[in-house]
Amino acid sequence: MIFQGLFNVLNLYLNEIYLFYDSIDNYFKKKLYEKFEARLNNDSFDSIMDDIVEYLEEEFMKLGFLKDEMEHYYIFQLSEIKDMENGKIRSLVQFYDKIIPVINEFFLEKIFEYIIDDEAAASTMSTLRSKELLPISFIMELRNLKTLFERNPSKVENLRKYIKLRDKIIGKLLNNKKKIERVNDSKYPRDKLQLFYMLYRIIAFFNLQQFFDFTEIRDFIENNMDDWLDTIPLVSLKNPDLYYCGIYLAEELSIPIDETTVKYFLLNVYDENIDEFEAPLVEATNQVYFFLESAWLVDLELSEIQIKELLKGDKKYYESNYLKNLETSQLVLILKIYKILGVYNSTDPRIIKSIIREIDQRITSDGIIQYRDGFISSEATYHVILSYYMREDVKKLKKYDFIDRIISRIYRNLEILVISEETNYDLVSEIFYSCETLRLLNCIEMKNVLVHLVNHLFPSEVCNKLNECKELAEITEFNDYCRHVKVNKITGEKILK
Repeated sequence: MIFQGLFNVLNLYLNEIYLFYDSIDNYFKKKLYEKFEARLNNDSFDSIMDDIVEYLEEEFMKLGFLKDEMEHYYIFQLSEIKDMENGKIRSLVQFYDKIIPVINEFFLEKIFEYIIDDEAAASTMSTLRSKELLPISFIMELRNLKTLFERNPSKVENLRKYIKLRDKIIGKLLNNKKKIERVNDSKYPRDKLQLFYMLYRIIAFFNLQQFFDFTEIRDFIENNMDDWLDTIPLVSLKNPDLYYCGIYLAEELSIPIDETTVKYFLLNVYDENIDEFEAPLVEATNQVYFFLESAWLVDLELSEIQIKELLKGDKKYYESNYLKNLETSQLVLILKIYKILGVYNSTDPRIIKSIIREIDQRITSDGIIQYRDGFISSEATYHVILSYYMREDVKKLKKYDFIDRIISRIYRNLEILVISEETNYDLVSEIFYSCETLRLLNCIEMKNVLVHLVNHLFPSEVCNKLNECKELAEITEFNDYCRHVKVNKITGEKILK
């Protein structure tokens, strides 16, 4: 998902790229039909889907793809499609139509590695030429693009750092696999739950679940509900409420828990928020957010009266003197909760404008800060970009440069991150929100968003061509060639096409 924007740039810039897609399509379609068409007469399609994925892996490796990259990046995506479509697909044609966009993206990644002079990629490109998978006119265009990069060494370096980012993060996680998996040897397993939750969010972001053994965390959540079904003080997005971590992981990892007990607990949390705060949503934004997220996970329905109580509050809480003390992410969460609950449009416009004005003050020439006089934060950056997307106002962000700072912060945080019981939650959280920000910048397929990637990663000639586009309508021509993962305008969650 952090490469989707790059794929869109290639689709816009290379006029002959459709010939490349057609070559890949014809090659794999022929291979699959030769291998499996006869079996389809005797076996059910579901029974051979695993064999198809395994065969594709072998074919990729013959073309020069490395085993590690196949396992870490590609095969899971093909298997995910297989699992999602199991029982729905009845023919090789249907399955092939689902997987060919993923296959195309594998090759587009290899093209970018070729541009940055990766030796393995150069070898793969040579193999593709020998297999006549690279049309002559496409090769010429690609060489011209590579020449533009060679004339701009700084862009090559920027692109290299960006492309290698995923490897760095995945390497950090896999190199600490045992430390991440261990829960029972911790003095305070309930505290480890928060760290595991945040690390799991990054693991899931990069589709690495199959590389980890979740036995210990499963056992802890299933058999120690009294330990984790509890609240903690000083809740924030970097310090998520303990019970939410348990509920979220139980849902993600299909861990059986007593949902009736959870619902009674959540109702008590609700009562505490209502009794303790005059304006729960503003005074205890993070607590309310995690309560609502948990309620939705276990299908706890709230009445209109209960929701109204959560949103209560005198207008003084929405004045500048109060809002200026809130975190930037809290301000966005308030708007997000209004949107999710369906009350955004019916809320007093003065309240909405007051919150938006305060958010705008957090955007500086150096980056987006978490407080008015605070530090630059990936958490704040992600939420501000999401808030502008939520309000369909991303054009205002065009003049700001986010990419360089995001990439630099990820590399810096990975360098100093040590995974242990004393791990700094801030570092893990910042890495996660940096990744989520990159997903927004890649998956909000709008010119005013894509420009952030283009300006930082590509030569000026590519930037000029993007600027000539009225919008990114040209990309729609290639919708069948690549996946186009979207992000929900309210939640920020990914939406598969």
